Amino acid sequence: MGILVKHRVSALPEKAFHRLDYQVMALAFDLYNSIGNLWDENDYKAKLLERCLASGLHALPEVQVKVEFKDFCKPYFIDLLIEGAVYELKTVEGITSPNESQTLNYLFLTNTQHGKIINFRPDSLERRFVSTSLTLDQRQSFFLKTDDWIEAQPANLHLPDLLAELLNEWGAYLNIQLYKEAVLFFMEHPSEDANTRFCATSPDTLLHFTGLSRKKASYEKNLQKYLNASEFEQIDWINFDQNEIELSSLRKKLFCH
Repeated sequence: MGILVKHRVSALPEKAFHRLDYQVMALAFDLYNSIGNLWDENDYKAKLLERCLASGLHALPEVQVKVEFKDFCKPYFIDLLIEGAVYELKTVEGITSPNESQTLNYLFLTNTQHGKIINFRPDSLERRFVSTSLTLDQRQSFFLKTDDWIEAQPANLHLPDLLAELLNEWGAYLNIQLYKEAVLFFMEHPSEDANTRFCATSPDTLLHFTGLSRKKASYEKNLQKYLNASEFEQIDWINFDQNEIELSSLRKKLFCH
């Protein structure tokens, strides 16, 4: 149970990672200069893998990581694991924050600290380091705030306990979508509900997940407006702010004019 990596991974110290990356990037630049920037992502993965192996580097493609808890299981696949370092390959217009978040998520899942994104599509090979100093032990230190949580609905009765169990098992800082999918799984909701902004957990209650570290008060005001104009009576709001997870409930406010 927990986080299961198909292949053993040992975290590389920073200096060792940079020595490795110097080799990997030399191969990536050579590949880019040889075949150009018009191939598909899978082609670059296969060709860079070939060059890494030919150079004597230990490299594995599509390394599976399973995140499990009881009957819930979600698989992830790392593009290339080279000497224990995470490499994500892209063919996009430019590297984005979601690309960085994805790679950081893989570092957390493998309990490693250093990775890199290589983007083969632009006119010049684009690359970006992604790193963290957090360990699994540190990620398992979290704060669950429930001061404004209203356990008024049977659907939300055990949510604080469930979240605490998930965080104890996996740690904080992971992709919010993972926690959302797990919560809805145990609430016996269809998997497609995890892709909706608001999920109805009862005829009069919505469940909402966010990952805000700033402007939470402003967001709450807009949540309240949304609720007041909707047919629902309550929004259960779960916000992930690094290792601080806050559960709060908003009730409809009716105003007389």
